[in-house]
Amino acid sequence: MTQPLKRDVDRLDDIDKALLRQITEDRSTVAMQTLYDSYRSRLVPFLRRMTQDQALIEEAYNDVMLTLWNKSNQFKGNSKVSSWIFSIAYRVCLRMIKRQQFRQKVLDSFLFFKEDEEDKQEESNENEDVDLLNRAIKALPAKQRVVIELSYYQGYSTQEIGEIADCPTNTVKTRLHHARQKIRAFMDADKLDEKYDEV
Repeated sequence: MTQPLKRDVDRLDDIDKALLRQITEDRSTVAMQTLYDSYRSRLVPFLRRMTQDQALIEEAYNDVMLTLWNKSNQFKGNSKVSSWIFSIAYRVCLRMIKRQQFRQKVLDSFLFFKEDEEDKQEESNENEDVDLLNRAIKALPAKQRVVIELSYYQGYSTQEIGEIADCPTNTVKTRLHHARQKIRAFMDADKLDEKYDEV
């Protein structure tokens, strides 16, 4: 995935900060609507990787935005606005999952890559590898899945992931390290099983 240039990220963050100031100082509903619309395309896929329950996703997204509206003055400017919002989303969704006892459903339905229905009929080595990677990531503990998602799919640094998940940077690095090891072991074991199946 191509990451945006740093100057573009900085420009977007400046816009987000200006919108937050308008919400905090003027209670601007226009600024709030702008943030609501602009983050939907980023946050909904992130929430969908935590749960496939569409009603829960919608409830979580609206709760995130309500929290942003009510607590905009708590943003201190020490991180990107997007990191702060993803941090809120992470906590809101986990809280809702626990409350509604969707933990097992999350483990079963977590997806890292979005599958294209039209491509399912093509049996290529690339599709098989993607499917294997999906299964490897599904098998990870929830906290390791989240850091994989934020690092490789969302493009956040280990420091930013620490801010989002409210844990030290070293913990993020450790989770990433263990997650990569488990993914590699899972994929190697699967390929070894295939080799013996062919004998």
